[in-house]
Amino acid sequence: MDTLKLIQPIGSSLFERKVCLTMWYAYTIIVVFLLILLFMPKKLTLKEMYYSAGVLGFGAWLGDALIGDVFKGFRIGPSPDTYLIDYIFISFIPLALGLIYLNFLTQNKSVLYKWLWVAAAYLLEWGTVVSGYMVNKAWKTWYSIPVYILVFVVLLPWHLKTMRNEQ
Repeated sequence: MDTLKLIQPIGSSLFERKVCLTMWYAYTIIVVFLLILLFMPKKLTLKEMYYSAGVLGFGAWLGDALIGDVFKGFRIGPSPDTYLIDYIFISFIPLALGLIYLNFLTQNKSVLYKWLWVAAAYLLEWGTVVSGYMVNKAWKTWYSIPVYILVFVVLLPWHLKTMRNEQ
């Protein structure tokens, strides 16, 4: 047995350092979005947040299951194994992004507001790939742009309008 390997500190291998740096992106994004959600002025009612959380969460899990798992388009996390933080990331980040967007969306918001969120979502996904937390296989990051357009320009505004018309 190599004595040098026994006395190396944990995290000294290149792989362990890469995993550690990769995980910081996920942890930082989760904390930032949690703080935004906690401290933003709430314009959505609890009922609207509850319904929206269900719709957004379902959409995120459906997309992850279909593209990531069934079609093997990408992998979340730095290793082939799935850990709790990976479930938290895929459950919380799309949900938080959607709730923040809906919270500030009003009837008189410009189209520019919606397109800025398309760009923000794309940049967040791009950061996830660049950091190594998301590994694209058969998926290219730009493939998500039509999805973000559909979500932020069409579906979420319609979702909010529908919820508010029912009340």
